[in-house]
Amino acid sequence: MENDKAKAQQFLNRLMQNPSLNGFSALQREDQLLQFFIINEDKLKPTLSSPAYFNGWSWTDIYQIMTDTLYDITNREILPQLESEIFDRTNYAYVNFMKYPPLTKDVKKQLYEALRKLLTVPAGRQSLAGTLTALRSGILKRYVMLGYERQKYIHFEITKVQRLRMPLEEIYHLMKTTMFINSLAILYTPEGVSKQRGNQNLSPAYAEKITKRLGKQIPGLPEPIIRGGINGQLPFQDNPKLETTARISSIFSSRCSQMKEGMTIDRGAAASDQSWFNVARRNYKYYGYDFDMLTEFYNISAENGW
Repeated sequence: MENDKAKAQQFLNRLMQNPSLNGFSALQREDQLLQFFIINEDKLKPTLSSPAYFNGWSWTDIYQIMTDTLYDITNREILPQLESEIFDRTNYAYVNFMKYPPLTKDVKKQLYEALRKLLTVPAGRQSLAGTLTALRSGILKRYVMLGYERQKYIHFEITKVQRLRMPLEEIYHLMKTTMFINSLAILYTPEGVSKQRGNQNLSPAYAEKITKRLGKQIPGLPEPIIRGGINGQLPFQDNPKLETTARISSIFSSRCSQMKEGMTIDRGAAASDQSWFNVARRNYKYYGYDFDMLTEFYNISAENGW
């Protein structure tokens, strides 16, 4: 079995040298490669079922070992990032401003283990891709900070509607946790339904059930924080009282799920973020986004050439 995995890794390593994969995160690259195997089954099967690789294996078995090996490769890359984000790079002081007790190390472990469990579910891996890209690339922090500092719609929604009374840095760290919780919703949704699949959203009642179930899995995390993450799966048009953090997490989870960092923009074309926000504004009802929030993010991207 180890020899078979070594062959699979050798083949995957060659595929990962393809320049077209540059700029993708580990989970995005994984998704691209799995799609490559599905699309090119007829072309790949003669080679991979030959004596040089997996002599006489069925395509189902070949695809399985490629998937398992690819998961191992990706996990070795992203688990240290996850651990760093949860234990070292996130400041949980925001709970103090929300009048809750400080989070203990055990609570952080519960969150980390929940995210590790998420990685055992294919739809969960796809869901986490956007969150990790949003954090690693810095895109979430840029837009949250500027959206707040402009003191327009986003600032009003954060301070007057959701009534978050805390420094901006703590708001950003709350957003980080919210995005992780938003990803975890996939563990409890039917067939991995998520905002990225359009208007196939959860009902408020089902979202509340998920909040309660996840609260039992991470009992030390205050329920309003969990609810704010799970509610990111709800469409804003049908739920106008959604938390601001939920609406932001919904947008950036989708924005970053397929975002390719370092992409060169043709002369005269709109910048990457600007183009995405503009398209999202045209389809905001389908995806359940907050149109006014998208508009402000679009304006920020246009002003900064992003």
